[in-house]
Amino acid sequence: MKFKNIVVVILTCCLNVVVAQKAEHPRIYTKASERTNIINKIETEAWAKASWEALLHDIDVHVNRHITNPEWMVSRLAMYWKEGERYTQCYIKNQDWDYGEGNAPLPTVRLPGMRRWNDFVNVPLEDRIPYNETGDMLGISRSSADKTPVLVPYKETGHMIRQNNSEILKLAEKSAFAYFITQKEKYAKFSADIFWTWMLGTYYMQPPLDPEKSSKGPGGYAPGGILGYYDYEVIHDDRQDFAAAIYDFLYNYLNENPHKHLATINKSVTDVSSEVFKRFIEIGLVRGGKKGNWNVNRYRHIMNSILVLEPNEFYDDKKGRDYYIPFYTEKSGDHYAGLPEIVANYNTITGLWPESPGYASGMIPFVLEMGLKLYNSGVNTLAGNPIIEKAALANLGWLDARGNLVVFGDMRGGPANMSAFESLLTYATWEGHAETAKSMATVIRKNIASGQYKRENSGWQGIIFNQPLPESGSDLPFHKAAYSPFHRHIIMKNGNDEANGLMFTLYGGKSKSHLAENGLAMQFYSQGWVMSPDASAYESYWSKDAGYHRGITGTNTIVPGYKEGNITINAMEPAVNTAQSFYNTTSASDRVSFADVSAEEKRRLVAMIRTSETTGYYVDVFRSNQNNNDYIHHNLGHSVSLKNTSNTTLKLNNVNDLGTEYDKNYSFFKNQKKIKFNEDFNAIWDVDDLTVNMWMMGQNNRELYTVTAPPTTLRSDVTPNQINKSPENTPTLIVRQNGINGAEHPFVSVFETFKTDEKSIKNISKIEANESFVGIAVEGEQSIQIVLSANEQKLFKPLKGIAFEGVFGVVSEKNNGFEYLYLGKGKLLQYGNFKIEALDEAVSAELRFKEGRYFYSSDKPISIKINKGMAKTYPAGYNIEIK
Repeated sequence: MKFKNIVVVILTCCLNVVVAQKAEHPRIYTKASERTNIINKIETEAWAKASWEALLHDIDVHVNRHITNPEWMVSRLAMYWKEGERYTQCYIKNQDWDYGEGNAPLPTVRLPGMRRWNDFVNVPLEDRIPYNETGDMLGISRSSADKTPVLVPYKETGHMIRQNNSEILKLAEKSAFAYFITQKEKYAKFSADIFWTWMLGTYYMQPPLDPEKSSKGPGGYAPGGILGYYDYEVIHDDRQDFAAAIYDFLYNYLNENPHKHLATINKSVTDVSSEVFKRFIEIGLVRGGKKGNWNVNRYRHIMNSILVLEPNEFYDDKKGRDYYIPFYTEKSGDHYAGLPEIVANYNTITGLWPESPGYASGMIPFVLEMGLKLYNSGVNTLAGNPIIEKAALANLGWLDARGNLVVFGDMRGGPANMSAFESLLTYATWEGHAETAKSMATVIRKNIASGQYKRENSGWQGIIFNQPLPESGSDLPFHKAAYSPFHRHIIMKNGNDEANGLMFTLYGGKSKSHLAENGLAMQFYSQGWVMSPDASAYESYWSKDAGYHRGITGTNTIVPGYKEGNITINAMEPAVNTAQSFYNTTSASDRVSFADVSAEEKRRLVAMIRTSETTGYYVDVFRSNQNNNDYIHHNLGHSVSLKNTSNTTLKLNNVNDLGTEYDKNYSFFKNQKKIKFNEDFNAIWDVDDLTVNMWMMGQNNRELYTVTAPPTTLRSDVTPNQINKSPENTPTLIVRQNGINGAEHPFVSVFETFKTDEKSIKNISKIEANESFVGIAVEGEQSIQIVLSANEQKLFKPLKGIAFEGVFGVVSEKNNGFEYLYLGKGKLLQYGNFKIEALDEAVSAELRFKEGRYFYSSDKPISIKINKGMAKTYPAGYNIEIK
């Protein structure tokens, strides 16, 4: 009887081992059983076929070369190739590589030379140095017009080492997928040779040590700090992503064709690979901190390493795939916060992540991507987490009409990441949620239609995960106003088509969360492009010009003074109820919207006024309660010229500097030209077939400067025809007003963008400007607007027949007759015999005349007088006809 029990135990143990050894691969992205379905998708879906053909185009030249020249690609990996210097231990000092020691039996993988970025990108693969023993890399400058390669010393190569190895591993990853689809051995051989060189070279390398704790930790396997296993930042430990995918797709091939060195060390393919993947996981879970994007990025890199492991029983330490998964799905510890804490980081009202849009919009795609991979392993992290879908859709609120993210804080802008919507479509399809699938298809179709997204560019992962689009529309929900108090950021839109949509942003500064000390800043849009962008052309946080781009000098604001801190919304219409939503739910006008914001000693009102279906302009009233002020305005353009109101070009004189520095980053303003000028003037920027005209009201004690500022962007898709992309400078205006208080004597501007010879504004004139009130008249071909702004509630009568008490108001005539009255948070606006008046509290309201009928909108009950009729009381409501 005892003998029988022993036999049963032995058989059970053996069975477990056999099962563990035969666990299915691939398993991260797909299963062997799905191969036929994926092939069918390639054959039947045009985008999948195009993506597959592009993948083969990328790899076939290398795969075919590898048949006769297997060293060509492998030799271009950045390794410690030199015998005697095949380091097994590297040391960090001041967050950069210091030295290495030890000598492995095989070349080990070279650690990046420094944490910081530099100005260089690698030369093409064919020009890279094979078997490079020094680590010096041939690089091409990003910022210089001279693209001649230069030799960059190893300790100054920045991320060139990492990018080199990532590029080669990505080719191997693509080839591994091609093997999975085609079963052609040439793809497996190419991929395996790269994999083994990297895998064994990493196996013999211990994680770097940082004796002086410059990375906020000692390195090695000790917890704390930011170091990864193979990078200076755990969030850049991405080579494991590619290696795990290669291993997964090639699992059977690698076991059938093991590297000869494995016999020397008496290790199996799984022994060595699992050891390396576990190092990445174990170090990943104790580095980088629990908060923000670091936490999510760390998980997304170790997820492949987790999912490719065998079951717990396979390992002596019982730490397999099922052991590690709960560290993401359930657990939190001293250095990591799992999914429950991640989703709790999203604002339940706005759906937004508490960092700048570039970081925030990237988090939810990663959560969804991990969710799809876990779903393949039988773990559903997306069910019961509705905030995930809300967070994905919230990012749409940060998009302009072209589909680009607004730029503020640490980010580059560019198209929104459609992978979040693709992942939600995939999950909805798997789960049979037809309505969600249709909603996601609508977003995807809209971005395809606007040219911001191509499904065929979603790579081999897209071939696997992306689903056929169900029937849907292509029009996204449109909101006129969006406001996030955490980000201190307002977006207002009038229309959402690229050709004619208007939009502006107004926001305050925040010093952390990858936001910026940008003052009280504004940007406005035309033709789907931001015409007055925040600068974002710095290479990295360590670049010499990073302070300019990330700080107040790279934005459109007034210095010195307020840089960061809470803002107060004095008035805003359309308004956003931030206790309930990210967006407005009502709107008083189809023509006018505005926001009036205060921050410390500054107050800024920006208004958007549409004059036809294709025309409109922006009004800026900026007060600064100090005696010396520089109003800085960056604009897209090849050049800027200044003219008086008679259209005579002003002659500016070259000067050596700006006379004063309100910020150390003033040093980046070059080619200074200056004129003393107290009258109204126009600044004109040439943006190819567009022109931006800025009219500014004159003021005493004024000096006007034009300067060339640094480039606007490094991206090729956020400015028309790549204008002001690095290394092209940005023409900028600085209006200096010294010895005269900027609150009592405000900066008043009007901006209009138009195609050549299609300017709609014919004349702008000052009515009145003082410490409490500003009034201007803006005259077009068929209409004229009297624009009124006040910073205290009292009655103003700037012109005969006009009375105003409120924060903002517009009186508009069209064809010499009444068109509309618009009152923004006010008590009264009267124009001759037309009047709107609050009954009690200030109202936001409009009275308009259209096609022979009168309509009104108001957020509170209101008194309205029309022409010679009697004043009557009307209830709150929107777009109501007065009969």
